[in-house]
Amino acid sequence: MKIGFIGAGKVGFCLGQYFKEKGLSVVGYASQSPEPAQEAARLTNSRFFSDRESLLQAADLIFLTVPDRFIGQVFASLVGVKGKIFAHCSGSLASDVLARARERGGEAISLHPLMAISDKYRSRELLAGAFFAIEGDEPALTQVKNLIASLGNEVQILDKTKKTLYHCAASVVSNFAVALAFMGSELLDSCGLGGAKPALFRLALNNAKNIAEYGPVDALTGPVERGDVSTVADHLAALSGEDRQLYRLLARKLLRVAQLKRVGQDYAPLAQILENP
Repeated sequence: MKIGFIGAGKVGFCLGQYFKEKGLSVVGYASQSPEPAQEAARLTNSRFFSDRESLLQAADLIFLTVPDRFIGQVFASLVGVKGKIFAHCSGSLASDVLARARERGGEAISLHPLMAISDKYRSRELLAGAFFAIEGDEPALTQVKNLIASLGNEVQILDKTKKTLYHCAASVVSNFAVALAFMGSELLDSCGLGGAKPALFRLALNNAKNIAEYGPVDALTGPVERGDVSTVADHLAALSGEDRQLYRLLARKLLRVAQLKRVGQDYAPLAQILENP
């Protein structure tokens, strides 16, 4: 299967290099901005296409690795769709954004690596361990699923109606962790211990490793898990405004985790102060 990319941003850049390193046939790149596509073509020993139609003729599977808001627009502008498989890598959009692919004689899928691609030169190294979620038209869905699995990656079919929840899960774990780190760093500043932030972030990193290895239930420690009403009450009293509200809401979620870890323990007193702080 010959693979081409329309768009040479971080995702297209990294995927192309990864596919090439794994022995797949990457024919090349086309992009509205020629310089990134030329660089990506050079690094993948493939071809720079000055127009999209030429790339379509050369490829069987075409990735539309452009910003989410342009995916449907770019697809609608393409000529020569028949017999081709079109894929996008948006975490939030389903393959429906390419809804006319089938009626135009092609097929559409979405293929999303569950990882943060933050740098087009270094993030590709993480793709070898990435999980991929895929959904879309058959038989392209099975073809591409098997192709990704052949690279050694875990890949599972996602119900397209659940794509928003899938993306929400990724955003909560990835982006909300930044908000919590920022909140913790502000609290350290309030203690006059701003210099301890690197240690605080190492704490978060070690906890993330425990979650990855053991799962969230077995990784849980701290006052909520112990049912330490006094400490949680002190924390709430020391906080104010949205920080206090955020602590309370997250502690209530942690309480559910603690109940799974310590089945039979009486958490009623803790639940009461979290409901009525």
